[in-house]
Amino acid sequence: MKLIALKIDVDNLSAMERGLPRLQQILTEHACGATFFWSLGIEKNGRFLLPGSRLRRVSGSSLLTLKKRFGVKALCRGALWPAPTLMTTAMLARQDLDSFEHALRPARNDAWQNDISSYSATMTAECLKRAYVAFTQNMKGEPVAFSAKGWQGNKAVYRLEQMMGWRFASDTRGSHPFWPVVNAETSRCVQLPVTLPMLEELPSHGRVESILAQTQKESPWGHVYNAAADFDGIQAADDFIRLLKGWIEQGYQVVALGELYQQLDQALIPYHEVVYQSCTGRYGLLATQGVRYPK
Repeated sequence: MKLIALKIDVDNLSAMERGLPRLQQILTEHACGATFFWSLGIEKNGRFLLPGSRLRRVSGSSLLTLKKRFGVKALCRGALWPAPTLMTTAMLARQDLDSFEHALRPARNDAWQNDISSYSATMTAECLKRAYVAFTQNMKGEPVAFSAKGWQGNKAVYRLEQMMGWRFASDTRGSHPFWPVVNAETSRCVQLPVTLPMLEELPSHGRVESILAQTQKESPWGHVYNAAADFDGIQAADDFIRLLKGWIEQGYQVVALGELYQQLDQALIPYHEVVYQSCTGRYGLLATQGVRYPK
């Protein structure tokens, strides 16, 4: 079975109010599954405009200009305008998505992406706990997995994902599923890394064809594509439709991450080190699938 698992990040009001309705329509029309990763804290994209914020130079950020990536309104939130709370909007948006799989993002994406590398294990655990409690108390059910913002993390993240009982997570870029190893410490929470470039990471001309060229040859492990609801569901919606149609024509089924996980033979999943490397279309260094462990 040829599978492409679809990971959709839902990080802000634009994603919830404008991106999700369009994505739901697109996915339903093409009989595609997906896993939605929700951020349930406050939106502070405007922090990138404040003095000393390092602007776009935060590791994991898109190379697109802030205005082109987020839009003017989104950039005002948390800077010129108050930072909105996402929970109520998320609860309303979630009601129409019962047929899909749902998972967790950090509650404060801006703080996570800026500061997680310096967090202690205790601080990391507190962040995950707050996000988890917000999800279980206000959304339907429990999150099936976790995904770090901007592919930024630390050793404690992978340890906590195992302790939380999650079967899989998606915090990395890579080529196939693996058990993560960080500083010689292993985790038995499978990483399902993003294996394909995102639309926002490629030049607008020819980006769909570029991604489809990478899926022309089937991978024995399947692929993971990462969509951003506030980009793929709004300004890049037409290209996203073309991408789905292309995969279907190539013989793929587009599914949730959980379905891809179910197809894995855990005895064959290798251990790989998590390393930080550059990624085309992104600033800085991202958590990436490194060499097989042990070497």
